[in-house]
Amino acid sequence: MIKRFFLLFLCCAVFTGCAAQPTSPNTYRATEALRTSSAEAVTVVRVRPVTIVDRDGIMSAHTGVPGVLGAVVGAVLGARIIGDGNGRYLAGALSGTVSAVIAQTAANQLSRRDGVEAIVRSDSGRQVVVTQDADQQFVSGERLFLVSGAGGYRLTR
Repeated sequence: MIKRFFLLFLCCAVFTGCAAQPTSPNTYRATEALRTSSAEAVTVVRVRPVTIVDRDGIMSAHTGVPGVLGAVVGAVLGARIIGDGNGRYLAGALSGTVSAVIAQTAANQLSRRDGVEAIVRSDSGRQVVVTQDADQQFVSGERLFLVSGAGGYRLTR
């Protein structure tokens, strides 16, 4: 029973640790709510699509931890479920290797998301570059609001 609970805990840790932090203008962290921010009208100069990669935290893909945890879980499950006698060692090694590759590939894919980089110009001539999730699409010449606060800069309509 304890072994199953431990394996379930490891699987949950792998999948929750791979979740990306949102940089959407529509998402606020709890520490940002009920805080004052300033807004400034700006004009979009240039917009281009980018890929945002989350590299924060011990469970992110670049640390290799998801692959190691996948290898451990896969090896233990493979040795317990597949094979008998000396064959279980081979089954554990093979399933651990396959599980590590799958876990690392999944972590790499889950840590990437589409984003947008926008260069905006304020009425005073100051230019600012803002990168955020691609929740909203902007075009050159469009008037937006540049919201600045504790969470950084956001562009919104």
